[in-house]
Amino acid sequence: MQVKQGLSTGFGLWQTPQKRQSLLLFVLLFLFGVIVTNHVTLVNKTREQNNLATLFKSRQEELDAAVAQYESLKAENARLLEAKEATIARVLSQEGQPGLMEELRRMQVLAGLTDVTGPGVTVTLNDKPGFDVIRDSADAIVHDSDVRHVLELLKSSGAAALSVNDQRITNASYIFCIGPTILCNMQRLTPPYVIHAVGQDPAAMALSVQNDPMLSLRQTPEIGLVVSIEPSEQVTCPAFAGADNLSQYVDKLEVPAA
Repeated sequence: MQVKQGLSTGFGLWQTPQKRQSLLLFVLLFLFGVIVTNHVTLVNKTREQNNLATLFKSRQEELDAAVAQYESLKAENARLLEAKEATIARVLSQEGQPGLMEELRRMQVLAGLTDVTGPGVTVTLNDKPGFDVIRDSADAIVHDSDVRHVLELLKSSGAAALSVNDQRITNASYIFCIGPTILCNMQRLTPPYVIHAVGQDPAAMALSVQNDPMLSLRQTPEIGLVVSIEPSEQVTCPAFAGADNLSQYVDKLEVPAA
């Protein structure tokens, strides 16, 4: 009886108006704290999203400006090249050597210093779809040796001009892996690697790639490399872009003594 009375008395203390007000105030303050916390969290999240949106917009504007500048410089470079060609032709004509201009143009074509358009083939190399670094073998990605192998196949089957991702292949070009990318003509290339080849017999070039045993092995399900071949009546290989600074491609040359 004493225990029940004590419990009843203790519980009864909370039934007083003062205790009820204190309990109600505690509950209200707790709920207010939860609401304020949620509001602050929501505000911070919204602010972060706004900051990300602003940052994305700023970076997109910078990218658009860089692309516009690139196109402008590209057009200016083309104009200057035409002016240079016209000046050389005029000087040679004045010197009574107009035939040298045709010889110069022929040498430029052979050296890869001009755009070349004609019948050819497009070969695309890509990594295994859904490549997983942990689950898949390193063989499931395109390596520099794959690109070089395709270039050799195309060259041996009649290609007169070659390019990889719009980088013209010349005697000064080199291709090797640098991390997950491939370096060609001092430019980082990423997959897919689109190889253009211009030649008189697109069918022969396509067959040389299609029937190659090594590429067939690389396309097995265990490896999963993707190789596509598309002959075309018109393929363009752009001019070699590093013609004005060949020293970065050729060094340590020795001139034999006379």
